[in-house]
Amino acid sequence: MALTTRRDATRPGGFAVWRIVVWLMLLLAAFGCLQYALHAQQVWAALQNSGGADAASHLHGVLAWDLAYLAGALAIMAICAGAILRQAWSRVPLQIAAVLLAIWALVSGITLFGHWHDIDNAAALLQPGADAAAQETIDRLRRNFEMAVGLKFLAVPVLLWLAWRLSRAAVREQFRPRRG
Repeated sequence: MALTTRRDATRPGGFAVWRIVVWLMLLLAAFGCLQYALHAQQVWAALQNSGGADAASHLHGVLAWDLAYLAGALAIMAICAGAILRQAWSRVPLQIAAVLLAIWALVSGITLFGHWHDIDNAAALLQPGADAAAQETIDRLRRNFEMAVGLKFLAVPVLLWLAWRLSRAAVREQFRPRRG
């Protein structure tokens, strides 16, 4: 026996790609939260053991960036959760977040692409009979680098499309206002 649910007229059902993109954003933000929290813990531990003022100053800066990224990822998670639940308050913040993330992905992708020659320089430093483990490390680094650049450039049109799609009347009508 199939499970059926009652739908109201203001919430059309069916497949919507924008919802999948929002779910992916939520999952990636959750993964980012985990990464930034773990890195912040490592930096905090290193800060407790650091002896020099110069090293401590640098670690404070790294910790501040980790906490800022963690706060941003938590905000993205909250906005995406609101959009998944089709709360009206989340639609405009999600549009803004999508545009800002697209700009960030473009700028960081261009910056990362600008360092492409660093990997080639590292590979050129290896002697022809170099250690196989060193060559494997360089190859893995190159693959990770290519994947990161590719995903950043793929994210830009997807995020801009999401921001545009959220402004369309058909999607806007799916969000419900807060009950008062």
